[in-house]
Amino acid sequence: MSTTTFHTHTKPIIKETKQNQPTWYGHVQRMAEGRLPKIALKWMPKQKSARGKLKKNWMEGTRKAMNERNLNEGQWEDRKQWSLGVGQCRMTF
Repeated sequence: MSTTTFHTHTKPIIKETKQNQPTWYGHVQRMAEGRLPKIALKWMPKQKSARGKLKKNWMEGTRKAMNERNLNEGQWEDRKQWSLGVGQCRMTF
């Protein structure tokens, strides 16, 4: 008997998440100040961090993705420009 392999045309979840981080970040930044996603994005825990090397947080990953696409803080206000910038790296994955 032969073994059949199914090939699904899906991207690994990590790659998909890294691609979509700047898109979601720009979306949330355009929201009104009182919206829950924007509050959650700006929230910082008040507890001491553990000893040793600090883990990267979500915002550091987003800044890295923005740098790779030459996007700057505040560009999300122009949705068309932000979309073009976010789409720059999508073809390379």
